[in-house]
Amino acid sequence: MFGGIGSFIAGEISGVVKRNVIVYGLFGLAALLMICAGGYALNALHTVLELRYGTVAASLWIAGGLLVAGFLAICIALFVKSRRRPPRPAATAALAAAPLAAKLIGSRLSWRMALAGGIVVLGAILGRQIVAGGGDDDAEA
Repeated sequence: MFGGIGSFIAGEISGVVKRNVIVYGLFGLAALLMICAGGYALNALHTVLELRYGTVAASLWIAGGLLVAGFLAICIALFVKSRRRPPRPAATAALAAAPLAAKLIGSRLSWRMALAGGIVVLGAILGRQIVAGGGDDDAEA
């Protein structure tokens, strides 16, 4: 009975992992294409500025624009880093399941019932994580 549940959970997790790999692979490809397009756009802008102001001035304008864009990106990153993170759904699920786990441990039920209760709690936690999006954005520096 528990083998079927375990294989179902493993199948669901592997499906989510495969989907995430495909999605992030496509995001990476899109980012690479956007970087290439940005390079071509900067080259075209450099050519236009070169025809109008000269080679050195065009290079300085492009370098200054990139410097300002980099400074703006650093400011945004510092602002996002300083914001307080919302509570994690897994922690909330674990706190909600704690009374059930304590009741199962403290009761005179057999170890099979305790194991079944643990699987139900684990399923609830995994289900909340899958439905909530997995919480992949919580890497701290």
